[in-house]
Amino acid sequence: MRLQIPKGVTRHIALTLVSAILLLLLGNLALHRWENEEHPDAPPHEWVVRQLVHATHIAETTQPKHRATLIHGFGTEQLELNWVPGTVITDQSKTLMQLASMHKRIVDAVPELEDQKLRVNLILTANGRQRDLIGRIELEDGSFISFRVRPFLRAPIPLWLISLLNTTLLIIIFGIVFLLVQKLVRSLQELESAANNARRDQALAIVPSGPPDVRRLATALSRMHARLLTAIDENAQALIAVSHDLRTPIQRIKLRMSNFDHSEVCKAIEQDLVTIEKFIDSTMTYARSGKDEVPRLVDVVTILSTIVDDTADSGIDIRYHGPDSFILFVRPLSLTRMIQNLIDNATHHAGKIVVTLSCTNGSQAQISVDDNGPGIPKEKRTLAVQPFSRFPNRQQTGNIDNPVDGAGLGLAFIQRILEEQGGQLSLETSPLGGLRACITLSDNRPPD
Repeated sequence: MRLQIPKGVTRHIALTLVSAILLLLLGNLALHRWENEEHPDAPPHEWVVRQLVHATHIAETTQPKHRATLIHGFGTEQLELNWVPGTVITDQSKTLMQLASMHKRIVDAVPELEDQKLRVNLILTANGRQRDLIGRIELEDGSFISFRVRPFLRAPIPLWLISLLNTTLLIIIFGIVFLLVQKLVRSLQELESAANNARRDQALAIVPSGPPDVRRLATALSRMHARLLTAIDENAQALIAVSHDLRTPIQRIKLRMSNFDHSEVCKAIEQDLVTIEKFIDSTMTYARSGKDEVPRLVDVVTILSTIVDDTADSGIDIRYHGPDSFILFVRPLSLTRMIQNLIDNATHHAGKIVVTLSCTNGSQAQISVDDNGPGIPKEKRTLAVQPFSRFPNRQQTGNIDNPVDGAGLGLAFIQRILEEQGGQLSLETSPLGGLRACITLSDNRPPD
């Protein structure tokens, strides 16, 4: 079975984990080696072994009463030697590599010391900065030669310093891993940002970066978005063409109907034709979404006041609350259609309407339309902004109707325009008891 090396994101994550583990192991190994590093001023091992072998030979060939003075005088500043009748030095040569190495060197030079006659250990110096090697060699008569090699090893690293170094090592490893992961996450974040900023009127701007898997995903998303834009544009053009072509037979039907007596049947047919024309107008307006209109500076209050006054002239209880003037850089025709749609929707469901304009920092406007109708249940508000979503009106069932003209495109038209212009539509419960529809618009005028 052939082992397959992971690719793409899997390899990136695997390499990150392996690198972190290796760095941790190497750091701990370096710390351990530093802690047990031989002191730079320590005497050479070969010289120490020769001195000990020589001292052992002298002790074995000298009378006991002269051994202490002779052996002590044989020592140096770096190698202290003494002859003692007894000692409590224990052997720790199996616990530390440097002790085991020294023990082996001495035994190799004097093989008869192998059988527990040589013991070595470490002792911390008075200043606590290094460790000396201490040991004893048992002579034939049961007495001992004790020795002390100073210095031998560095002193053990304090616990606080070990903790600090380990913490620093972990922080460094975490930082490196974070940078490696951040490189992967950044490419995904860029992809997410590009997808969230995708619009209906322009291609998805994605620059492939990161691991191969992410680059392939970015390319696939760009192609998919391009196909969707093409399909949306083709559908919109087909919808506009069909809507436009329907106007000719409708006009012919109206012309032929004029030759008949104005009976109830003719009036009903004419009313149906008017409804069809409204449906066509709504469809074409939704398909175009105001993209062909150039934004400019307009007084939002003037648009609102005109619509409110015209609606009040038709006998509707409607009022306006807000400032006397507010200039905003918007598409005036699209804004007029959006407000008219909301007010027409409210007139189908309620007897009282309040239009409110709120301004924020002079660069954002919030227009809310409140009514005292039955409102839209929370669970149906998401559905209400979908194209061709229709509800029965209050006169039919006591519930709610779809806004505008019965085509089911009023709120969908508003939602689509606001998405393209960076605005927002929200549906809430009105203080009047019915529905509150809020439009939020920002001033997106180009810089001077």
